[in-house]
Amino acid sequence: MILYTMMPHEMVFPEDDQQYTSQQVISCEAGHLVVEQINHSQYRVVRLISGNVMNYLDEKYAPGSIIQANPQL
Repeated sequence: MILYTMMPHEMVFPEDDQQYTSQQVISCEAGHLVVEQINHSQYRVVRLISGNVMNYLDEKYAPGSIIQANPQL
């Protein structure tokens, strides 16, 4: 789509900053996961950041899957 306008990009395509403030990046054995916290012990996967393409085939890192938080001792 080509849009010819004098309006700034932010006014044409506003972004909701609240959805990004609830996300965090955690490390895992496959790389890094961008997650949203559901409750104190569960996270929902938003996306996987990895250099190994085989990690994207692993269902436990699929967007929308739920992972359990490990307790920090």
